[in-house]
Amino acid sequence: MLKAAVIRWAVPEDWDKLGELQARSYHDAYRKLLPHEFLNRVTAESRQSECRERLREPEHTGLLLVGHRAVGYISLRYPADARQMDGEVTALYLLREYWGRGLGQRLMAWGLERLREKGCALAGLWVLERNEGARRFYERQGFLADGARRVVTRGEEFVQLRYERMIVE
Repeated sequence: MLKAAVIRWAVPEDWDKLGELQARSYHDAYRKLLPHEFLNRVTAESRQSECRERLREPEHTGLLLVGHRAVGYISLRYPADARQMDGEVTALYLLREYWGRGLGQRLMAWGLERLREKGCALAGLWVLERNEGARRFYERQGFLADGARRVVTRGEEFVQLRYERMIVE
């Protein structure tokens, strides 16, 4: 684990580095799982325009920095209604060269703590059924498949599985 790594909320001025990070880490994660034609459309520029909009809402994306370099991020969704208690991890990515150093665990723990602070008792996420490495990672973090499935299109149709875990006892 890198002790010099810091996680902080992404701010609007991070749109360019977050967009670049999203594109690179997405390619790292999916280069053997998704069609190349689809991945070729995921560029820093395409992600940066989306990040400009997304970062207008504060406290939804945590940025992992090593030194001044953005190397990972986690995005969260809070309950739309105060009576609901479910939060969601909508994305968690690291650059490939930082895999296996405990940083994904740190990002997840940070994100779950933020969901807990917002009153969430349960955290969910969706993962590609074919992404066995990500599924093992989430299972080590205490997530279990709840049986829900959905089909997403990423150049082709793929099945995603929903995973959940309690975040308050």
